[in-house]
Amino acid sequence: MNKFIENIQIGVLKIVVDTLGKLSSGISLAQKEGFTSGKMLDYIYKNEPSGRLFIGKIIDKIYLDHPGWQDVRNRKNNLVLNLKEAVNLTLKEKGEARILDVASGPARYIIETLEAFKGQNVTAEIRDLDIRWLMEAKETAKSRGIDIEYKSANALEESDFQFNKNPDIIVASGFYDWFDDENVIRKSMSLIYNALPVNGYFVFSIQAGHSALSLTNKIFKDFNNHQLKMVTWDMNIINSILKDLGFTVILNRSDDKGHYPVILAKKI
Repeated sequence: MNKFIENIQIGVLKIVVDTLGKLSSGISLAQKEGFTSGKMLDYIYKNEPSGRLFIGKIIDKIYLDHPGWQDVRNRKNNLVLNLKEAVNLTLKEKGEARILDVASGPARYIIETLEAFKGQNVTAEIRDLDIRWLMEAKETAKSRGIDIEYKSANALEESDFQFNKNPDIIVASGFYDWFDDENVIRKSMSLIYNALPVNGYFVFSIQAGHSALSLTNKIFKDFNNHQLKMVTWDMNIINSILKDLGFTVILNRSDDKGHYPVILAKKI
C-alpha cells in the first residue's frame, strides 16, 4: 500500500513539475541544467524566489523552502566554517596554507574562503572531471580578483593524485552522495590521506539523511540528464573508515536533523 501511494505521489509530482513547475525559475533551471548542476546549486544558495507570473514565484518559494534545499544551504555554510577553521589552524602551524578540492564543481565555497583570507599566504587548486565547472569557477574567481589553479582530474584515480606541491587541506563536498559502495569511499579517503602531510586536514560532507530521498531520485535528473541516484551513509561506517586510515575527527558541524554532517578531520 505504501508503495502504491508513493507511486501516485511520484506521478502527480512529475505532472506538476512538467506543467506548473515550468513557471518556477528554480524548477525550470533543474530541468534544463540538472538537479545537481553548479548553476542549480548557485540558485539554491542565492535563495531568492523567482518565476513567471505571481503563481510562478509562489511555486519557486515552495521549491526553495523545501527541507532538502535548506539542508544543502546549511551544508555549504558549515563547509565554509570548517574550511576556514582548517586554514586558520594551518596558518598557525606553518604560516601558509594550500587547499585542494578533489571534485569542486563551481567551487563557490573555495572562492568564498580565498576571499576571506585575501592578503594571506593561502592558495587553492580545484579539480573536477567536468571542465565546464572548472571554467565557471575560473571566471567567478577572476571577477572577484581571486587567483585559483585548476586541473581536470579524476578524484578516484591514483595517477591523478600527483602534485608539484602537496596540499595542506583537501576538500570533498557532496562527492560521497553518489556512491553506494563502501570500498569506493575507502579508496577515495585513502588517496586523500596519502596525499596529505602529517597534521594535514580533510574537510568533507556526508549525506547521512534526506527528507525525501526516494521521491527526489525518481522525479529529478542530474546534470548529465540521468535519473538521480543519491545515497545516504551511516556515520558509524564513515567514522570507522576514518579511524582505520589514521584520521582523527576534530569538528562535526551539521543541520539540526543531522542530514548533512560536515567533518573536519586531521591526519595523525
